[in-house]
Amino acid sequence: MSVSDEERRDAEKTGELVSKKLFAIMDLQADIDVLLRDKHPTPFGSKNWQYACLEAKQRVVAMTAIQFLLFEPVGLVKGNNELNVAAEQIVGILIDQLKTLKTKKSDW
Repeated sequence: MSVSDEERRDAEKTGELVSKKLFAIMDLQADIDVLLRDKHPTPFGSKNWQYACLEAKQRVVAMTAIQFLLFEPVGLVKGNNELNVAAEQIVGILIDQLKTLKTKKSDW
């Protein structure tokens, strides 16, 4: 499969832009966490993901968004108990995918 240099450059440029936006989202998630957890250090943010592949960054952003829902008390909103079960399963899948991406990346 042959790809022109122009297409490759366009793809790299797009990847850089998407990565930049994902980092912005990660940092916003960290800011939100600080507001919600009051005086506790946040585990969220982009600083630990600067060398991660794009696919890993996407999964971290998704996993973090889901974790915010998991912080809510189960009885706060109708259906939170079902949402909590599904969210925990999704987070588990995303963790497994991140582990796979980590080992696959070293094979590339």
